[in-house]
Amino acid sequence: MGPFPIPVTGAVQAVNMGRTEMNNESTFRSQSNTYNAQTTSKQLIHEEYNSGRNLAPILKMFEEGRARDLEDEPKVDKTPVLIIGSGPSLDTAIPHMKAWKGGIICSPSHALTLMYHGIEPTHIVALDPFENWAEVEGIDWTKTNTKLVTHPGVMPDLIEKWPNEILLYRQSLGRSDSFYATTQLHMYSYRGGTREKGEFKWMIRTEVIVFASSPPLQLFVGDRLGYGIPFLVGADFGYHSGKSRFTSYTVKPPGTTVEVGNAPAVDVPPEWDRHDHPFVMPEKGSTEYDDTVKTNNGQYTSRVLLFYKKNTISAWRLLERTCYSTDKGTITEMPFISMVELVRTQGRLAAERSKEWNLKTADRYLASVGAFVLETKANGKNFIESPTPLETLSRYMTEMMKNVACENCGIGGKIESPEMADADEQIAAQECPRCGLKKMIRPTIYDMGANLTRIQNLLEWVKEHKEEPAPDPVQAGAPPVQPVEPVPPHQGQSVAPE
Repeated sequence: MGPFPIPVTGAVQAVNMGRTEMNNESTFRSQSNTYNAQTTSKQLIHEEYNSGRNLAPILKMFEEGRARDLEDEPKVDKTPVLIIGSGPSLDTAIPHMKAWKGGIICSPSHALTLMYHGIEPTHIVALDPFENWAEVEGIDWTKTNTKLVTHPGVMPDLIEKWPNEILLYRQSLGRSDSFYATTQLHMYSYRGGTREKGEFKWMIRTEVIVFASSPPLQLFVGDRLGYGIPFLVGADFGYHSGKSRFTSYTVKPPGTTVEVGNAPAVDVPPEWDRHDHPFVMPEKGSTEYDDTVKTNNGQYTSRVLLFYKKNTISAWRLLERTCYSTDKGTITEMPFISMVELVRTQGRLAAERSKEWNLKTADRYLASVGAFVLETKANGKNFIESPTPLETLSRYMTEMMKNVACENCGIGGKIESPEMADADEQIAAQECPRCGLKKMIRPTIYDMGANLTRIQNLLEWVKEHKEEPAPDPVQAGAPPVQPVEPVPPHQGQSVAPE
């Protein structure tokens, strides 16, 4: 089982209602606990319903060999891969992408736009439980080699109508009592053993960490598939060039086939709708202005997009490998390569950075926004947010080491004292109260001294390198914001997160 995060705690966010000065990234706190709680409250019930509805068709696809666990997919042998985001820079990147020969991983909201430009994604990764067939409808996907990577909780029509192969994963929240680690796990399992000691063979073994936005998930999927260096494309997490998002395209009606006289049937090309997404600078003192933030490199963004940036940096930290940005957006922490150079070299000349450099750089940014990584002795990682980390993390680690879980059925429990010398031996000797097997473990054990020392050093670095107020975007050489008149949104269009 790979590393996983746990729910964040102690997050804080400055609220500046009616401000006349712009908020800065240097004072930003992501409020992850609030975002995650809101997401769970709105989405979990739908994921539960969808998981039940999708069980029969997914079982059938497994039997037909058209669906498999993500880990069972053959690895691609370190081929470079593009990770597609929804920022404005995707518009300028797309012309170069036509000559790209490596992997392309996108979300459903990008798929039709890429196909409009003649670019075939290798994998479409679905996360949101409301991802549905309408987002990719209008293309004959059987003429492509594109594969869908999804969990069982998406809309049933996406599962039922997708014609190509499907690779499946389960979401991980790092909790043994979550829906994904209990009910959904057992729904998609083969049951054996006896009534007293049930044993389960999991159909969907792969757990993927969810950071509430698409680019982190795409990074993890690319890593599981065996891709080499990932290159972020369109992952601006901000506004520039007068745009808030990339220019998207959708198909009007599905393509039809007509016959003319005695001539062979002719495919009618689909008709496309174009959707522009301008950025309009909000008026000072408005709610929208309060939500707008000026980044460390002088661009404009929103609180939620900075939350997505933090999630992407967290995923980079968790992967412990080199990632590149191709955007002149808000991510300045990763090494940069232009799309021209990337496509010209097909990613072959992009240098690997050391593991130490990647970890240090990611840790420093996360610490600057009040987020910290706790390393476990089993090579797992927890992401914690706290305004007073040294005061709270010692107690937090102690409490986490009281948790136990069954490797067979996933049920969780607690022990009274994690400090006792024979704690793990006693736990291993216990029978699970649910399935009866002796497979109880402590999933999380820390070196508390090493973690607290590293966090103390990060806090000292942040104090010494506190960012100055962000410069004016134009003076800093960033693409200027061009105020434009708002364009009415396309009817029925869903706006997916970055």
